[in-house]
Amino acid sequence: MTNTQRQELWLQLLISISKFVDRKISKTGAHCEKVAKWASTTARELKMSDDEVKNIYWASMLHDIGKIGISERILRKKAALTEDDWVLIKMHPTIGSNIVSSIDALPSLAPTISAHQEKYDGTGYPKGLSGKNIPLGARILGIADAYQAMVEDRYYREARTHEEAVTELQKVKGTQFDPDVLDVFINVVNSEAVA
Repeated sequence: MTNTQRQELWLQLLISISKFVDRKISKTGAHCEKVAKWASTTARELKMSDDEVKNIYWASMLHDIGKIGISERILRKKAALTEDDWVLIKMHPTIGSNIVSSIDALPSLAPTISAHQEKYDGTGYPKGLSGKNIPLGARILGIADAYQAMVEDRYYREARTHEEAVTELQKVKGTQFDPDVLDVFINVVNSEAVA
């Protein structure tokens, strides 16, 4: 079996697990697929290489795989999360990164998965990275993940409109999200919204 075949086999297995996790989170079960679409399109618009775009796509498909061990009770909770709940939630980027990095064929996806909850101002998790210290793929993925989470129905709330989600993203431009990447992302989703 070639390395490419091995990589494809692992990706298909992990995508199956990721789709299972998706159904625990969103009512449609298609969160990661949509995040991957937004993230890879944004990466292309940023003139990233084909390999980088591909890595961002696959990291986006697998970004929530670390939630596999988190109870549906927590993931679907309508009330505010407790401090203990947040401790568990904040572990998912590291767990996901560890899962992916343990597979010889997929180590290049781990840094993006690990850092997708980092914030531009350093207030994110798991490491509190800031600015350009956050890998570009993770900065893109973080925005795509936040947008998609807002525009889809969740077990604990109704979906927001595209316009409401874009307004929310713009409110945290430069604090949660890289302002340059956010501008490109908003152009991508706005062009899709009018298409």
